[in-house]
Amino acid sequence: MPVTASISGNLQLTDNLAGDTTFLKQLVLGYAATVSSFAQSLNIGTSPATITLPNGSSQFVYIKNLSTVAGNTISVTWTPKNGFSAAVLTLSPGAALLFSETDTANGIVALSLTASAVNTPVEYVLAS
Repeated sequence: MPVTASISGNLQLTDNLAGDTTFLKQLVLGYAATVSSFAQSLNIGTSPATITLPNGSSQFVYIKNLSTVAGNTISVTWTPKNGFSAAVLTLSPGAALLFSETDTANGIVALSLTASAVNTPVEYVLAS
C-alpha cells in the first residue's frame, strides 16, 4: 500500500481539582491505503458541497472546521457502505471529526459538507 494515513498520541483524562490522571491510553489509529486526498483550507458554502472520495470510498476520514467565527458551523453528512445517507454531526468552530476503519468492506461511499455561513474554511484528509 503506497499511502498510510495515521494519527497518534495520548488520550488522557485528568481530574483538574485533584490533579490526578484518571485515564491514559496511547492512541494509534491508521489505515494502509492505496490513495488519499486532502484539503488544507477549503471554503465551504451554505449549499451542500460534495467531497470526492478517493477510489469512491474512504476508510480514514478527518474533518476539521477551521473557522474562528462563533456560530460558523459545518454539517457533515455521509453514506456508509451498504447504508443510507445520514447527518453525522455539526462541527462548531475548531471542532474535528476522526473516523478510522481497518476493513475495506466498511467505510463511507459519499460525503458532503454544508456550512452555516458562506466561505467557512475546512480541512480534511481522506484515505482509501
